[in-house]
Amino acid sequence: MLKEIDGTHSQVRKILAPYDGEFVDKELVINACKGLTFDTKYQAASFEDFIKDAAAYGDAVLAICLAADDKRSAINEYLAVNQKQKLDAAINVIIQAAGIQKVCLVKPGGISYVPNAADLQVQVQQIETKRCVVLREESALYHLIETGELRSCPLEKEYPSQGCWNRPTFVADAETLCRFYAAVKDQQQGKQDEAQTKLVVINTAGESRLAEAAVGTSAAALLAECGIQPEKNVLIGGITGQFVSKDQLEEYHISLDAQWDSISVYSSKDCLADATRQIALDAKEESCKKCVLCREGTWHFAAIAQDITQGKAKKDDLAMILDIGPLIQAGAFCSFGQKAAQAMVSSVEENRAELEAHFVKKTCPSGVCKAFAKRVIDPAKCTGCGDCIDVCAEDAIVGKKKFIHIIDTDLCENCEECANVCEAGAIVMQDGTIRVPKKPVKAGKFK
Repeated sequence: MLKEIDGTHSQVRKILAPYDGEFVDKELVINACKGLTFDTKYQAASFEDFIKDAAAYGDAVLAICLAADDKRSAINEYLAVNQKQKLDAAINVIIQAAGIQKVCLVKPGGISYVPNAADLQVQVQQIETKRCVVLREESALYHLIETGELRSCPLEKEYPSQGCWNRPTFVADAETLCRFYAAVKDQQQGKQDEAQTKLVVINTAGESRLAEAAVGTSAAALLAECGIQPEKNVLIGGITGQFVSKDQLEEYHISLDAQWDSISVYSSKDCLADATRQIALDAKEESCKKCVLCREGTWHFAAIAQDITQGKAKKDDLAMILDIGPLIQAGAFCSFGQKAAQAMVSSVEENRAELEAHFVKKTCPSGVCKAFAKRVIDPAKCTGCGDCIDVCAEDAIVGKKKFIHIIDTDLCENCEECANVCEAGAIVMQDGTIRVPKKPVKAGKFK
């Protein structure tokens, strides 16, 4: 579960602020909504435009998507557990203001939240699906609701002012609903010009923390306030994000776009080639495979990224990513395919030196990629006790008392017996970053 932290400009926290009660004056609430210019992650149109649409066509639908999170930013899941009252209040307001006839709740199996809208006598349809970033595409969400199939179909069907079943449809996720709740409260209290805020999950080694920051805050300022100093380039967004130089974070400013759901920060112990591999594999798995460019592009990206971490790639492979990436960005059916290509292109552009080290120097600079790992004796720790020599059934260890021992990696079977008896912890797996002597040297003398 995410750990909540104060973000930049925490004094204007709204989404994570404590619940402030139901809206009691129905007429006042509806009038507030009618004048509400409110952008969501899905729609650029104002809520006022949606109300006009609903009045003109009737039979409106509220589609709530809690399944579009990247696995690096479980924002919907967090809010569905910790902000249920706000979600219910916002849903009830939208239902009343727009005359909603049906609520469609799309969620992954791990989320138990169900809207409490029984008193309003609307139909609530629950649809369980896998967590998938493709569902940020409206047409994919509509298609799933209508048919049960997760496919992006923007070239098959257009949704100008109408959505599910050709009915006016307002789409929101949990963060949008919490923001909607705060916006209506501001309208009622006469607060017109306060800054909007965005939830950002900050991922570091072994920890994910949730911050709320004012829109317009720079990535550098947010990380600084959270006490985080990037050692390597960072990933803004997940599989549909982009790698950004750690020295240029001041130029990137938080917006309501879902790309700002997360910032992944890497240390010197993290491998950016491995991070790229994980992103490429995730994109390959999440692609709805509707269009050729996304289906084939994510497959090739994943294969190249896998080859990089195994030392099998070539410089031509990086050139191929830079060549075909822009084609996919321009021609993929939906924003998922376009932005998944962006993530790979940005990794090559920003992390080239670290990627190339894997297949040019045949080493993982961070010691993460297992394809390069070999069992060695760390000369800084070896005391020359000889215990490892005694237990090696393959006679793969050379050395004598008080001298640094050396493992013949061609003979070593990685049985781990030597590591088990070494009280100094000198026998480790590494990828070539530990320099070892070519012949036994007196313990403590090798530099």
